[in-house]
Amino acid sequence: MEWAAHFKNVRCVLLFDPSIPPPERVLGWLARKHRWREIGVPPSIRISDRLTQKPFVPLSYPTPVIGEVVKGLAPDERSLWLLEGVTLALCYSAPLLCPSPGLYERLAPFSPWTLKAGDVPEGEVVRHLRIAGYVPIDFFPRAVEAYKALKEGKERELEDLIKRRAEEASADGLKRFWRVKALPEGEPLLCYIDLLPLLSMRRKGFPLLLQHEEVGLLLTITTAFFLRG
Repeated sequence: MEWAAHFKNVRCVLLFDPSIPPPERVLGWLARKHRWREIGVPPSIRISDRLTQKPFVPLSYPTPVIGEVVKGLAPDERSLWLLEGVTLALCYSAPLLCPSPGLYERLAPFSPWTLKAGDVPEGEVVRHLRIAGYVPIDFFPRAVEAYKALKEGKERELEDLIKRRAEEASADGLKRFWRVKALPEGEPLLCYIDLLPLLSMRRKGFPLLLQHEEVGLLLTITTAFFLRG
C-alpha cells in the first residue's frame, strides 16, 4: 500500500553513493524546486533525518519479489544501493536524480543512450527534469513485451528486443530533448536506463522469481538526470 500511496506523487528518485552524500545546498535546492511534489529516497541512502523531511519521502518495494530480484542482481552488498535506486525508479515510473555527474560511470552499463552537453541554465535543468519524468510513463507499454520475452527466455528474441529498445531509446532521446545542444566532449546531462539487458544476462540465476508478473515493473525504460556544481 505504501508504494501505491506514493506512486503518482513521486517526481523523481534520488540516487547518490551513500559514502559521498550531497551537500546541504544541493538538498536545499532540490527541496525548493519540488515543494509540491515528492522526491523518493531509497532505503540504502536514507542516511540522515534531512532525507525524511518534505519533499523527501521514503520508498519501498511494491512486493518482496522485487527486493529479491535486486539482491540477485547486485554483485555485492556495497553496490546494492545502485541497483536499489534503479529498480525503485522503474517501479515508480520516475527518473533518477543524481546530484553529481560522477555517478554516470556507474550507470553507463545500463544505458542505451546518453546526452552530453555544456552548461545548461537552471531554468532549462528544471524544465528537462520535468520532461524526463515522462520517459518511463511513455515506455511503460513496452514492459509487457519485454516481460514475456524474459519469461520465455529465448536467446535470439531477447537479443533482438534489447537491440530494438536501444534504438527506440536513442530515437526518443534525440526527439524529446532537442532543445539541449549535444556536446560530445561535455559532461553527461542525462542518460536512458534499461534493465532488460542485465535481467536477460542474469535470468538463469532466479528463474522462479521471473514467474511473478510484478517483475514487469522493472521493464519500462527510465532516465538518470545529473546535476552539475
